[in-house]
Amino acid sequence: MEEMITLFCIGNGERGCDGCQREKDWQTLNQLPDPLRLAIQGQAKRIDDTVCILSGRPLYKPST
Repeated sequence: MEEMITLFCIGNGERGCDGCQREKDWQTLNQLPDPLRLAIQGQAKRIDDTVCILSGRPLYKPST
């Protein structure tokens, strides 16, 4: 069973962020039809990539 997308990150190509599932979740959202994407995105939280990087990447999740 797939996990519901609750967090996503638009990514920025920084080393140490490569392979993060949160960025892959963003890519997945962008492949969905707009009504479904907007519904999921409306309930999920966008990660501020700069804050995440500066705080040591606490929200990094290895890609599955």
